[in-house]
Amino acid sequence: MIPDTSPRTENDAVIEVAQEAARAQAAPVEVEIGKMYAFPTDEGFDLLDLDGPQWDERRPAPRLKEGTVVVRDVESFLSYHRKHADPSTEMFVDIDRRTITAVLDAHTADGPRWGKHRLVLSIPLTAAWLAWTGHDRKPLNQETFANLVEDRLAEIIDPDSATMLEVAQTFQAKTSASFNSVTTLSNGSRSLAYEETTTASAGGKQNLPVPGKFTIQVRPLDLFDPPPVEGQEADKPLVWKIPARLRYKVRGGDLTITYLLDDPAAVLKEAVLTVVGRIEGELEKVVMRGTPA
Repeated sequence: MIPDTSPRTENDAVIEVAQEAARAQAAPVEVEIGKMYAFPTDEGFDLLDLDGPQWDERRPAPRLKEGTVVVRDVESFLSYHRKHADPSTEMFVDIDRRTITAVLDAHTADGPRWGKHRLVLSIPLTAAWLAWTGHDRKPLNQETFANLVEDRLAEIIDPDSATMLEVAQTFQAKTSASFNSVTTLSNGSRSLAYEETTTASAGGKQNLPVPGKFTIQVRPLDLFDPPPVEGQEADKPLVWKIPARLRYKVRGGDLTITYLLDDPAAVLKEAVLTVVGRIEGELEKVVMRGTPA
């Protein structure tokens, strides 16, 4: 038998004394008042911890608040925070994951706490943001680009929706045309040279004017904007304008279209930090950049 060489603690000594007393008396001995007892058995002894987690369901109430509550809007976050927070509560924002976490029972300046009661605002993205960023910088054929423009027409503000709708419909109509070249005009727009064969003629060469850029106006974050309280200034709407450059490529008569949004990652970061600013203003407390332990 290998001897136990681990260091003994004061608690070990107390338990050993209680165990010996239990053997001598053949009756339970209180190790810690109202919490732990040692009692003899045929095999030796057992310890009964009345403060252990196995007895939690018999208590009239849990010993501490714990668990993680996840909410989807700012008002719910503020409501739960105001109900359960205390002066030592800490808040963190993870910009990449679009989460704001409040550790409601964070460590105090004088000592540790469990940090098991948490509140998380998990911010979803809008369908519009997912659609535009999902196709960003990806070569699209005429039909795919035309369908995207028609589906998201309400978010295109420059050129106007009528112009972009006409471009989309023209692309759909020219899917059978053979494109030859792309020319950049002096105003920054593009001209696509194509040849279209019809049943009435042997064919005809034509030019199709198309924009070189466009601008969308979109909400990145799927959050409700509450109406302003009377006498208070309304929050800045969570809407951003994003320019996009259009690129056209002709290869073997086929046309591909690519658009490049202007730094969508920076827009998303600004949107998340706008929400952080609202929370900081309402709670008068700093939201730290990072993640809690």
